[in-house]
Amino acid sequence: MLKINPYWDIKDIKQIKKPEEVSKEFEAMFVRMILKEFRKSIPEGLFNTSFSSKMYWDMFDMQISEVISSSDKLGLKAYIQEALKAYNKYSGE
Repeated sequence: MLKINPYWDIKDIKQIKKPEEVSKEFEAMFVRMILKEFRKSIPEGLFNTSFSSKMYWDMFDMQISEVISSSDKLGLKAYIQEALKAYNKYSGE
């Protein structure tokens, strides 16, 4: 079963130590921000702009970003992992 992490709960994010988990969370946050910016380009008359509507779309974006980042289709997670490996290799960590 898919675990749903609330976007306001940063306690779990602070506990992440593995590069794989960090890169997955970064990719999910990146996709979430992109979706949010895309939604800003839609005229406001198309969707309701109430607080509940905005909350729904935020939760929707959160879930979609988790699914997209779990699919490994973007390649951002692999890119970040390779960059971290290269950094650790050259920095001596």
